[in-house]
Amino acid sequence: MTDFDRNPGSIDDPGGPGGQDVDVSRLPPGDTAGDTGGPGEPEIAELDLPGPDDPVAWSYVEPGTEVVGRDGNRLGKVDRMLGTDEGIFHGIAVDPRAGGRSRMVPSSAVTRLTPSSVQISLDADALQALDEVEEFG
Repeated sequence: MTDFDRNPGSIDDPGGPGGQDVDVSRLPPGDTAGDTGGPGEPEIAELDLPGPDDPVAWSYVEPGTEVVGRDGNRLGKVDRMLGTDEGIFHGIAVDPRAGGRSRMVPSSAVTRLTPSSVQISLDADALQALDEVEEFG
């Protein structure tokens, strides 16, 4: 059987049963992407954004995001995320709170990425012992 042999209203027909049009006004709130429900509920744009503690992809983290060590101490801020154009994450250039040039934290030391913070498995001393990030022209 081909699609041309199917009866109107079959499973692949976007209309209702038997080829009837669907009355969308009778559907409950939240039935479509543009209808998020009643008053006081979030707008569609708010639903698409992660919260401050939601895990995100490395490419979503912005420069200036707080970097937190394994002991919970703030170690610095993200200078930039390091990766390829193909999306392969290599690590983070961290501007240390203690001062000095940015340090390269490898991806293997990154334990959590959120919009509000980056958690790494290092402490302040281990961060200072890492290689400095080479500047690219």
